[in-house]
Amino acid sequence: ESSKPVCPYLKSFAGHFQAKVTLLHVVQVFLNVPKGIDPSYPVSFDFPAVEWQTRELLKGYFDAPDVERVVQQGDPAIDISDYARDHGVDLIMLPTRGYGKFRCLLLGSVTSKVLHDSDCAVWTAPHAEGPAMKQHWPCRNLLVAVDRGEDQVLVLRRAVELARELGANVRLVHAIPAAEHQPWEFGGEEFGHYLMQVANQDIAKLQESVGTKLEVSVIAGGSGPVVRTVAEEQHADLVVIGRGVMHETMGRLRSKSYEIIRQSPCPVLSL
Repeated sequence: ESSKPVCPYLKSFAGHFQAKVTLLHVVQVFLNVPKGIDPSYPVSFDFPAVEWQTRELLKGYFDAPDVERVVQQGDPAIDISDYARDHGVDLIMLPTRGYGKFRCLLLGSVTSKVLHDSDCAVWTAPHAEGPAMKQHWPCRNLLVAVDRGEDQVLVLRRAVELARELGANVRLVHAIPAAEHQPWEFGGEEFGHYLMQVANQDIAKLQESVGTKLEVSVIAGGSGPVVRTVAEEQHADLVVIGRGVMHETMGRLRSKSYEIIRQSPCPVLSL
């Protein structure tokens, strides 16, 4: 059910970019062996029957003549990324419920693993079932959550190109958790002001390298709350973030990116 609200965005993106659509469903089989039975005893699973039933369900999910429907057996978190990589997919679209403050640490989360492993862009809506999500297409306002680093040049450049293609306005936001409520032994407010000044200078250099002069909101606070607040204030229809270093063990995907995705009031595109 959580995937159905994604359909309007899927149709809009596919129509706007004249893109081929593949509906992929991965059947993950958990075979529970009853207590007292030898676990080495062969257990059969009628995958062809499940595959046929799933294909019939996918027809009702998104009905278009040029849509390819693929049903596989395996681990969804792994197979989605592998399929995208093997078939030259440009964009993966999937919802995430975003339940629980510790969801970002659950290795079983399909969305978090796809975000971590995929080479292509990933679009996800944390609360796609909410009525407010229907207001975010067409995309009129695009909010880019930028970090500091060389990889952000590509993120900003691609975000500006996307905004130009969609005819959307662009604004930048940068959060500085360390500048919020600093105790006096760490410099207090003076240190926080210094961090804000340095951040503004770095964002200015970033824009100069890309050739943009976009409005920027540099705010002290956690990434998730800051991006959510600015997105609501600016009526953002899409938040764009980068994933340049998230392949590091327990890297920014779990400390920043997923926090932004989970709390975002609108869809998030991870580049």
